[in-house]
Amino acid sequence: MTLATKRTYTPEEYLALERKAETKSEYVNGEIYAMAGASREHNYIAGDLFGELRTQLQGRGCALFMSDMRVCVSATGLYTYPDVVSKTN
Repeated sequence: MTLATKRTYTPEEYLALERKAETKSEYVNGEIYAMAGASREHNYIAGDLFGELRTQLQGRGCALFMSDMRVCVSATGLYTYPDVVSKTN
């Protein structure tokens, strides 16, 4: 019996696959993980958080994005889709 070796991907391979994918996935340490859908309650909380942050950050040189914005955490190389993320303009 032989053990199957796990396939690892480069960030470039992940990004190429993700651009064509119909569903979102995360990338960490060379591995790709499918993302599960969120619950109704989760979406309510994320929406409320987005609304509150948008109000607080308005006019402060920040752009705010919801969960469809992929980000790379440069310290770890993680690619993920956070519920809410801000970017300084």
